[in-house]
Amino acid sequence: MANPMRAVLSNFWILIRGRGMAAVMAFGATALAARALGPVEFGLLILIHTYAMLIRALLDFQTMDTTVRFGVPMHDTGNTNVLARLIQACRLVDLKTSRIATILAIVIAPIVGFSMGLDTHHIILLTAYCLVLLTTGTGTAAGILRLHNRLDILGQLMTIAPTIRFLGVLTAWYLGGSLQNFVLIWMLAYAAENAYIFWHAKREYKQHIQPTLLDTSTKNATLDEFTGLRHFMWVAYWQSNLDVLPKHITTISVGYILGKAEVGLLRLARELSSILNKPAIMIRQVILLDLTRNWHQGNDAFDIIAYRTAMLGGALGIIFVVVSYFFGEQLLAFVLGKAYIATAPVLTLMLLAATFELAASPLRSAAYAIGLAKKVLHLYIISTVLYLLLFVILTIKLGLIGAGIAACSTAITPLIGMFRLIQKNKHLKPTQTKS
Repeated sequence: MANPMRAVLSNFWILIRGRGMAAVMAFGATALAARALGPVEFGLLILIHTYAMLIRALLDFQTMDTTVRFGVPMHDTGNTNVLARLIQACRLVDLKTSRIATILAIVIAPIVGFSMGLDTHHIILLTAYCLVLLTTGTGTAAGILRLHNRLDILGQLMTIAPTIRFLGVLTAWYLGGSLQNFVLIWMLAYAAENAYIFWHAKREYKQHIQPTLLDTSTKNATLDEFTGLRHFMWVAYWQSNLDVLPKHITTISVGYILGKAEVGLLRLARELSSILNKPAIMIRQVILLDLTRNWHQGNDAFDIIAYRTAMLGGALGIIFVVVSYFFGEQLLAFVLGKAYIATAPVLTLMLLAATFELAASPLRSAAYAIGLAKKVLHLYIISTVLYLLLFVILTIKLGLIGAGIAACSTAITPLIGMFRLIQKNKHLKPTQTKS
């Protein structure tokens, strides 16, 4: 039997190639923006972006996971008529939620801005930035690309926003641009990334799905046509919120507790630790399809893919933690300036937390494939509640380092919990497991 890890690593390499360039560009843009704006204005830029992403996360129903989870059997059996209806139903969710998110973000932006002590100019910037949310309904589009194994496009996608952001920030830094120039650059980069994935998904649909349809009418497609889909979508929605909302909420909370400059420092630590966070997301994109297929076929490759990927992820993360621990201050001073040295210990803790998340990522996909999404959600609820409690207590008492301790000490909970869940349930047949 062919080594099942070969296909997984090959697909992951396609994504990571794009991510490698994207990571360099993203770091360059962040470093230049931090130097050009200084800690306070850089913190404001991060607050504006984080606010918009927080509102979007509140209305993100993870249609990519839904499209893959329910679309794989239809795609493999050539049932494109039903697949087209699934895609249309998920597209409608994307369209509605992106519009609602935009309206909600614009309406409450002045309230949030005034409560944080922003002046009128900054509140206008905050409100204007929310318009980018109109472009964010990309979940189904990403699902279409993943179903057709277009990881090359998903890999290229990761370079779009960082490249535009880097070139824009480089120009603004050279010309001495103001905060509003940097806000516009962030906005255009994010919109371009979303437009890119929409265009490629539409082309893929027209080439591979539309020509084979016997019934081209999908306008009346609904989620209720697919047994278990609505339940899965809600579970995935809450799971997604538990992934991203605590990070957005705590970033904004640091602005209330410690000040705008500390927001920038925390964001820097998270941006740098994303060198591990982003691969965790990519791993889920790569192996969910393979694990789902192997689970339904009863193949031994299921264990090999899930556990070996987890071990590789953990080993990679530890390398970055060690480098940060011994050389973090020197690297930050050289790249960003002495004003950002205080980020070093927080960065090391964030990297350790990201290592736990990276190792847990393939186990989460394995649990989803088995049908344990609801139990995984319960694990993340416990972890998130603990994290938020520790964050508030430790940040007030210890300052910014408290945020790092809170993240690190609670990130290991889902890793241990999902390993035990999979060990307990992997012997069951696909029909015996419940979400």
